[in-house]
Amino acid sequence: MTKPRRRLILPVEVFNREFDAKVLLACFAAERGFSVIVGSKREIHLKMDLLPQSIYLAINLSDRNIVVDTLLNKLGHRIAGGDEESIVYSSPEVYIKEKLGAEVFKKPEIFLAWGPENQRIWETHSEYQGAPIHITGNPRVDLLRPELRPFWEGQTQELRNHYGPFILINTNYDRINNHRPGKGEDQQILNAAQADPSAVSEYDLALATYHRDLFQNFQTMASTIAHSYPDYTIVIRPHPSESKETWEEATAACSNVQVVFEGNIVPWLLAAQVVIHNSCTTGLESYILGVPVIAFRPLTSDRFDRKLPNSLSQQAFNLHELQTLVDASVKGSYKPDPSISTTQKNLIQQYIASLEGSFASEKMVDVLGEFDNSLVDKPATNLPTYLTGKTEAVWRRIKRQYNASFHMDKNNRQERYQ
Repeated sequence: MTKPRRRLILPVEVFNREFDAKVLLACFAAERGFSVIVGSKREIHLKMDLLPQSIYLAINLSDRNIVVDTLLNKLGHRIAGGDEESIVYSSPEVYIKEKLGAEVFKKPEIFLAWGPENQRIWETHSEYQGAPIHITGNPRVDLLRPELRPFWEGQTQELRNHYGPFILINTNYDRINNHRPGKGEDQQILNAAQADPSAVSEYDLALATYHRDLFQNFQTMASTIAHSYPDYTIVIRPHPSESKETWEEATAACSNVQVVFEGNIVPWLLAAQVVIHNSCTTGLESYILGVPVIAFRPLTSDRFDRKLPNSLSQQAFNLHELQTLVDASVKGSYKPDPSISTTQKNLIQQYIASLEGSFASEKMVDVLGEFDNSLVDKPATNLPTYLTGKTEAVWRRIKRQYNASFHMDKNNRQERYQ
């Protein structure tokens, strides 16, 4: 008799980015006998002591999760390590510094990697303890593959009907244009440097200045493109933590601009005539979908630019080059250089697995099933540890709910989830 499967917990941090992919993974897991919980990361973390002992698939490996991961262990949950943001970065060293926590990285018993480069970086982390790293890919990429694109047809057609032909500009300047005034990391660094230049590091100040200057260039570019293509709608889709109002003010004189953050990005990419970005994940998503995509790079930096999405895009280094590429894209006359196409294909295969053949979701469920089977004779926790974890989790929930009721909870990211 087959033993009952554990439950699988799939937290979602940014709904529009992750939810559809997590539901797809949940469907594959359910077919293999798992009971699956999919929901807001915040709500799952608040109620982790009320959930049955499960395999918890982590969203990231930052040390800001150390309290939660420690409680998960005490309560008998088993952690599978993953990172939704592990393939787009300026350098492996910066990714390790910003995304991989020394303590949290020790918690997972297995890891699920996007691709070979992801595996390589994790294995070089100073705190890597030897837990198995499985190259599976990510369910978000499954939803970009030709086999599953019909899933997006209805939403894609609705966008085309509503906006007509449109040019999509994706931005990721939440560090300088945060929806909470003064809270963006780069803006805080610039403010601190203005008061006392010695208060911030050279690297942090240079990065913040670079992002500010790129942001200003993108505002100018958006207005220029809007005036140059009056018969097209220009859709600006900011990062979920960005201020929409800043973009609306910057393009107030352009009647054909709309600033929108709605729904999953995939149908927007499929519906667009061309996509414009800089160092954004949508660059590689557009590439996989076969959508014309341009990296607008009025400034360049080997230290700060995120190489993968830019390398998978056509590149424009000034407004004239950008308009030339946009013209070719909207007219359907752009022809990629075969040698560049081969280089891009080889590059993306180093970062993303399961672009063909078995889906990433299938591979992940295979790994999780084997992991589940390996836990049969391994006690999840002991009673004293469990009771300690239960007490700490309940007390944490009470404090969070109390703080939230008085708008004191600085870690409340529910608006991002929605």
